[in-house]
Amino acid sequence: MDATVIRHHDVPVDNTSWGSLQWLANGDLAPGAGMTVGRVTFKPGESNPAHAHPNCDEVLFVVQGTLDHSLPQGGTARLEAGDCIVLPRGRAHTAKNVGQDEAVVLVAFNAGDRRTESTAEGMA
Repeated sequence: MDATVIRHHDVPVDNTSWGSLQWLANGDLAPGAGMTVGRVTFKPGESNPAHAHPNCDEVLFVVQGTLDHSLPQGGTARLEAGDCIVLPRGRAHTAKNVGQDEAVVLVAFNAGDRRTESTAEGMA
C-alpha cells in the first residue's frame, strides 16, 4: 500500500442532531488501511446514541471541551481536553458534552471497516 493523503475538506461531514462525524481515514478512503480515524463534535448538552463496535477497539482523544463518557464496567468518566479513553470492542458506550462550548474529539479504531451497532444496554 502506498501512502495516501486525505484532505479534510475533501471528505464529507455527517451532521447529526447531537453534533457531527467526519471520517478522515479508513479502508474506503485509503484502500488496504487497517484503521479508521475520525473527528467527532458534540453540541453543548448533547450526547451521541449508545452504541458498540463489534469488530474493533476505540481510542477517543479529547481535543476541546468536556465530556462525561460512560464506562463499560459502569459509571462515567469526566474527560477534558488532553484526556484519552480506550474502549474495548463490543462494549456499549456513549458520551455527553457537559461543557458550554462544542466538544471536539479524535477517534481511532483498529479496523479499516469500523462497524457500529446501536444499543441501549448497560447505559444509565
